[in-house]
Amino acid sequence: MTYEDHSVRYRGNVCWCLGLTWWEEKKVYSIEVYEYDREGKEFIRTLLVHKSPSRDECMKHFLEDKYWDGKSFYEVAPELEWVD
Repeated sequence: MTYEDHSVRYRGNVCWCLGLTWWEEKKVYSIEVYEYDREGKEFIRTLLVHKSPSRDECMKHFLEDKYWDGKSFYEVAPELEWVD
């Protein structure tokens, strides 16, 4: 999920992860996670957007912030279903 765009199903809805991206013009990395409806068509909410000049800081926020309904990535990982 970190270096490419991926989607997972979380509690019935589709979550899109825009993996770690380097923005040359701003000299920052970003990582983003958005939640959509069950079909992946209707936007529901932004779960995470983090930007930093540090790739490691972005990854730390992705893995440790509690943006999945008050839980971290590792806490919800068993509930995530990969969507192709």
